[in-house]
Amino acid sequence: MSSFHPAGDADGHSPVRVAGATTAEPPASAAGHEEIHDRLAERTRRILETPRAAPDPERAAREKAVVHECRYLMRLLASRRRSFGEMQERLRQREVPGAIAHEAMARIDRAGLVDDETFAREWVQQRRELRSLGDEALRRELESKRVDARWIDAALDGGDADEEQRCRELVRSRIGHRDREQLRSERDGTHRRRLSRRLDSLLTRKGYPGSLAVHVISGELRSAAAVPDA
Repeated sequence: MSSFHPAGDADGHSPVRVAGATTAEPPASAAGHEEIHDRLAERTRRILETPRAAPDPERAAREKAVVHECRYLMRLLASRRRSFGEMQERLRQREVPGAIAHEAMARIDRAGLVDDETFAREWVQQRRELRSLGDEALRRELESKRVDARWIDAALDGGDADEEQRCRELVRSRIGHRDREQLRSERDGTHRRRLSRRLDSLLTRKGYPGSLAVHVISGELRSAAAVPDA
């Protein structure tokens, strides 16, 4: 009777199978881990021991100056919104060197702290409400703050009718009860002329056009002199 012999290697040795064994590489030895750790430690040591270049005193002084002016500009912005040109002018008045001023303004701009469009719109709104200024006066103010003409035009865009209404409201607020009584009772027009000159001077200071001022004053004085209905 023939006997069965499992296939072996070339030398006739039979392979030994261990239950649960796989063909994966054996895990790294403890010695391998130590070698990796030593290499990392050596690289870290070299990095720490590599001599660093001495700091540039001139560059450090420039950075300090830029930061100082940025803080100054931020204090200005903390009180109210300002235009880009307005802050540039403040730096010029402080006699800040051009390169320092340019870098400080660039950082403020990159931080999104300057918005001339919004500045012009808010300026017009507040000055109309608080001082009843006309468009020409507002334009001069914004130009003095070096705001671009396109933002000025956009902020003032309200139409002539709006400006006329603001002008009428201002004139009416300056014609008092005693003025109305005198306008209704006088025969020679003395008080009317005096009041007209005063109102015209007011509207000129507030920046309203001369033709509009004449039109509004004559109409409001005529209305004030009219006898009210019973």
